[in-house]
Order: sequence, then structure tokens, then C-alpha cells
Amino acid sequence: MTVLITKVYRRYSDLDPQGHVNNVVFLDYLQEARIRAFVQANFAEIMQVKQVMVHQSIEFRHPIFYSTEPLTIETWVSSVGNSSYRMKYRILSEAGELAAEAESVMVCFDKDKAIPIPDTLRSALQSILEVE
Repeated sequence: MTVLITKVYRRYSDLDPQGHVNNVVFLDYLQEARIRAFVQANFAEIMQVKQVMVHQSIEFRHPIFYSTEPLTIETWVSSVGNSSYRMKYRILSEAGELAAEAESVMVCFDKDKAIPIPDTLRSALQSILEVE
């Protein structure tokens, strides 16, 4: 499996009244990791294809508290379909503790309808596809 690693820093404003990172902020972290992973992999064509998020799920495993040390987010492509692809993530604390596991589904579209994944994008996604 090709796992792309992203380091994300917490902001003090990410915290909720209980002193841990608010659950909605996890979505920001995942978006940052997704974009940076594709930039890291030099997949400029991914950024040029119109896409929309159709599914996002998160399993929270452990709270994340404030630290000046970065979180580590592991990102990989788990499947590639006709018009959509699925990505998975693991968010790790600065100590390496699993804080959350997540999954997203992206769909390529044009003029408000799903379209097949363009060949260049499909090739890029398949080159980092998780092999079980």
C-alpha cells in the first residue's frame, strides 16, 4: 500500500470547551491531508478534475489535545471505481497514538452529473492504490 504522510499543526482555535480538538475540525485536517498528499505525489491532474465529496465518515478513537507538535495523517487510495474513488486516513497524535480513522468518497462530475474518472486521473490513483 502506498501511504502518503502529511504533518498537520493544531491551532489553539481548534479546541473546544473541553480542551480537545473539536470533532468538526477533524474534517479540516482530512481535507488538508488529502490536498497535500496529492501535491506530495505530484498528481497535478487530480486538482484539475472537477470532483465532489459524496461521503465522509470518521471513527473517533482518542481525543486530541493541544500541542505544538504536529499530528501525522496517513492517507491512501483504497479503491477506484468508474466515476468515484475511495480514500482512507489515519490520524495519529504526536505520540503516535491512533486518534481517528476516516474514509471519504470522491466523485468526478461535469455539468451536475457523474462522469467516468479521466484516464490520467485513473492512472495516477491506481499507481497509489492500496493492495490487500
